[in-house]
Amino acid sequence: MKFPRNAIVSVLVASAGLSQASAFVPAASFAGKSTIGEGGRSAATPNRNVFLNLASDDEDELELKEYEKGGGKNSGLSKLMMMKDFDPDDEDDDELVKEYLDTAIAALEVDEARSKGSFFSTPLSLLRLLRSRIRKIKSLDYDNYQNHPEFPDYDLKSGMMKKISDDFPPLNQVFSPRKLVRLLLRLGSSFLAIEQVLDDVNDAKSQEEAYKACFTKPTIGRFGVLPNPRNFHPPPYAADNWEKDSDFARQFFCGTNPLMIEVAKDPETQLSKNMVSHFGKDKLQELADKNQLLFASYDDLADLKVNPHQMFPLPMNNESGPDGGPAPQVHPKFFYAPIVAFTYDYDKDELDVLGIQLERTDDARVYTKNTCGENEWLAVKCQVTAADSNMHEWVSHLGNTHLSMESTYDVLTADLIMLSHQGTARISLTQIGGNSLGDYQASAGVGQVFQLIEKMWSRYNFFESTGLPNELASRGFTEDVQIPAYLYREDGMKLWNAIGGFATDFVDEVFDSDEAVASDEVVQEWAKETTDHDKGAVKGFPTSFEDKETVAKVLQTIMWMTSGLHAAVNFPQYDEFAYVPNKPLHLRADLSTMPEDDAEIREWMFENMFPHINTDDDWLRDSTLSGYHAAVELVGVANLLSMPSRNCLDNMSGKFEKIGTEAYDKFRKNLNVISEEIEARNEEAEKANKVPYNYLNPSNVPSSIDI
Repeated sequence: MKFPRNAIVSVLVASAGLSQASAFVPAASFAGKSTIGEGGRSAATPNRNVFLNLASDDEDELELKEYEKGGGKNSGLSKLMMMKDFDPDDEDDDELVKEYLDTAIAALEVDEARSKGSFFSTPLSLLRLLRSRIRKIKSLDYDNYQNHPEFPDYDLKSGMMKKISDDFPPLNQVFSPRKLVRLLLRLGSSFLAIEQVLDDVNDAKSQEEAYKACFTKPTIGRFGVLPNPRNFHPPPYAADNWEKDSDFARQFFCGTNPLMIEVAKDPETQLSKNMVSHFGKDKLQELADKNQLLFASYDDLADLKVNPHQMFPLPMNNESGPDGGPAPQVHPKFFYAPIVAFTYDYDKDELDVLGIQLERTDDARVYTKNTCGENEWLAVKCQVTAADSNMHEWVSHLGNTHLSMESTYDVLTADLIMLSHQGTARISLTQIGGNSLGDYQASAGVGQVFQLIEKMWSRYNFFESTGLPNELASRGFTEDVQIPAYLYREDGMKLWNAIGGFATDFVDEVFDSDEAVASDEVVQEWAKETTDHDKGAVKGFPTSFEDKETVAKVLQTIMWMTSGLHAAVNFPQYDEFAYVPNKPLHLRADLSTMPEDDAEIREWMFENMFPHINTDDDWLRDSTLSGYHAAVELVGVANLLSMPSRNCLDNMSGKFEKIGTEAYDKFRKNLNVISEEIEARNEEAEKANKVPYNYLNPSNVPSSIDI
């Protein structure tokens, strides 16, 4: 059976339910006729319920009961949960939309009143803004990033990806009632968990103990036998293993940022002269010839000009100070641009650290575990993890997934409710203004975060940068290089191939021939608008579609980016970021002020280097979005960002009842095989006291960027 051409793209993307895949599809393709014109974009929706949610009532009610059991107030959330789904583009549903938003706002206002700080202020502000603009926004425009006030001479306009206009997204791109309930419950649960441990954090005898006190315990009571109803922030694995070299190295393969590590082929050109001199050219080349030499080089950080950067920089914080004047410029955040060399042991199937260079000077020291004291070596590794955290959070994660999708926001359809994440992520994480989370949490600060993303986008090519095999090959992981411990690659390639098979089967079901592709007006308009310099401007995207293979390849690439890639860089965040010393987003000192006595370094790290956790500076604490110190806040942020999805790749059968049933059934069978293989491997890993890797298990991989 074949289908009308004007439904081709909607069938391929909307019916597939692969949410962010639509980011490269003209909204017009879902309207049944061409509405692509000059200026704004149509916000048309397909003829189906845009708030389709596969979660069961029982699962939702269980989360609500757990929240209430922990001491949270209902705040109207049960009412919100039970509201019927609606189509926000239907004017008859306006009153229901208003009721939905009013209920959500009321729920947050109750919890905000109970909170000591402003923990709920950001989502509350977003909902109020949305409520005030009902039916006012029916189209979105392409827009460029403007220069940041702190760096007015750095040109972002010509180098950055496109973004949506600063208007709030239309209502058809807002969370469903149930999704919003889950987010509010997650936020409220974090508040309850933090309130439970806050006294322990503040009363800790040392800063190191304060960091450990951030986490809830599974049991409570005098004898520690009663289940803790507020155990929403359990200690992650990293809390007890962050000092190990093996775990430091493992995270480059299987952690939040598996996109930095490269295979060294030519050490003389890929590593620094200092490293080559320190270890010897012949030794390094011998390791490289055996595919045992790997490295990570944070070159883009070296180009940033402001280091250290202030937590509350001017001019954005001219009125953020304790007395309403300029914020004190006495809270610097430092960063290095490290080069890290690793060796891979094929017999042990493990990665190890060979050496670290922090500075980019001709006389820069190369640190090794054998030439450092125990605590000095730990401090050096923490400077690396801080650099990696910034490249991960702002480039690999925000830039490479969220903002790269937003760059084509106006080319997308309104099919997907989760698309507001892209604009919301930019607004909340990289807000330009006073008390910005990106400024006080990130070492580089928002202005330089945008510079890092701009550098990434200047090198971007759709197939080369986002297609998994090409991206891996660009870092030296070609087919002839087999490194089984690199589980992001091992599991990612299985998922990539399964998605490719599904895309091919689906395209074959829709198109009769290559000629049908070439003559399809909607598909050609998709390519034209996505590549237009004044519109989508996605480099490397096909300028036209001439055959089925290219359509399938594009869909495979988009589906991977919005499912597997985002899952890999998003869901490890609680495991790695919640215990801040493991992956600090900023450090308050570089090594120039580190004590010479190795015995004094550990205490210095917690007192002077890691982010604030329990100081007596009320202004500093109250200046964060949550009203908690930066390190405490980050536990809650990591927990929220790691919220599991209910709409994963292997549970989308309801979206294929009319079209693509056979293709999806085959896809799901392949996914089940992958899941079984991953779960069997993880069982063996746990028996061997190794860390399991489950982030790319299809049962855990969302079908979209939905957080």
